[in-house]
Amino acid sequence: MLGFILGALLSSRMVASARVIGLAWLISALPLGLMLIFSSNMVILITLIFFFAIVTSIHNVLGEAKEQTATADSYLGRVMTTIRTSTQIGGPLMSVVAGVLLDHAGQNLLISGCTLLILLGGINMLLVKEG
Repeated sequence: MLGFILGALLSSRMVASARVIGLAWLISALPLGLMLIFSSNMVILITLIFFFAIVTSIHNVLGEAKEQTATADSYLGRVMTTIRTSTQIGGPLMSVVAGVLLDHAGQNLLISGCTLLILLGGINMLLVKEG
């Protein structure tokens, strides 16, 4: 929890651009990927989770700020409600899917898949041309 709070505080000093958000996504993949190597060392694992929380909080806050500044005021309520609704439905649903995958594939495969998706998301954001 401290990592998320620290990340939110740090994000207030950053610019909400696609480049910064994309870099934060790429950086957040690093501790996640390192968890595969250090999964048996609890001290290092907790430290990696802490850093993952910081960077995740940064890209979440900056992403939300970017969505709000990129959306016309007349559509802002609808856009934010749609995003919130989809995450409130998708979050618990994907937790169930992740639980089933964890039972059948194991944690290393699940972490590897998440790391790959985060890397692809970060690369995708770096390719965005801001207008």
